[in-house]
Amino acid sequence: MRMNRSLIAVLLAGACVAGAVQVTEAAAPTLQQRVHQLEDRLEIERLLLEYGRTLDNRDFAAYSKLFAVNGEWKGALGTFTGPAAIQAAMEKIFANAAGDIPKGKNFHVMSNFIIQLDGDRAKASSVFIFYKMDGNKPVAEVAGRYADTLIRENGAWRFQQRNALPPG
Repeated sequence: MRMNRSLIAVLLAGACVAGAVQVTEAAAPTLQQRVHQLEDRLEIERLLLEYGRTLDNRDFAAYSKLFAVNGEWKGALGTFTGPAAIQAAMEKIFANAAGDIPKGKNFHVMSNFIIQLDGDRAKASSVFIFYKMDGNKPVAEVAGRYADTLIRENGAWRFQQRNALPPG
């Protein structure tokens, strides 16, 4: 009887170890999964950079397409939902500020990207500085941070929600 208990204990321990190894191996992402995650991160970084580039170029049509169909921009200037509303809001904001920030006389610097992937959704945080030119000298006008919720929509990463926040 004692030998049977010892044999059962050894078999159970072996089954537990084998099960643990299988779980560990199943949890480790494959090379293909890791490459896909890297591609997603690069595409999201490009989206974050395109945001500043299209805004600086006053290409509000391209800018608005960075947002999902029901995407939302939130910040000190208000909340705007959907690409058409976002485009209209940016056109109005920049038309009102054209004398103060003429096209080609300002630019964004975007950095410190932290991206957390979750399938076809992601969270990102980043910081920005908005510079205005004083002759040949860039002057930091506004700094802040973004807290983003992203979604893969029709095969491309888009902003589901972009929150423009003060530094902090």
